[in-house]
Amino acid sequence: MKSRARRKSLSSELEINLTPVIDAVFLLLIFFMITTVFIDVKGLTIDLPSADNAQNQDQQQQKKDVNIQVSGNGEYTVNGEVVSASELSSAIKSAMDINNNRNVIIHGDPETEHKYIVYAMDMAQGQGAEGMAFAIEQSEAETAQ
Repeated sequence: MKSRARRKSLSSELEINLTPVIDAVFLLLIFFMITTVFIDVKGLTIDLPSADNAQNQDQQQQKKDVNIQVSGNGEYTVNGEVVSASELSSAIKSAMDINNNRNVIIHGDPETEHKYIVYAMDMAQGQGAEGMAFAIEQSEAETAQ
């Protein structure tokens, strides 16, 4: 009989108290919440047209975008006018003023090096471009796929 009573008392004494474990988990949670750095990543803003803005859409269609074409050897054309790299900034500015639009479309040749595209982007952004789009001409082999 003593052995049975002894077993019951030992099993009742071996309970695990979870309160300190829960406290430690909460402390770790608070520590990680305080020390975490939240990074605010700026993305692209997209203006989607709404169905009730028929007049606004007509006005948007009347505006002309500024088209910058970059050839494979780094020659720039702004709205059909060939310009040198040093004149690109002023040509973009005047095209934006004439078209009354701050949106720029950069057309790149598939053979164009990235540095020429990035230079055109920098010049457009320096002149206050609000939106940029990129276009490339696909070869016949790419369109067949």
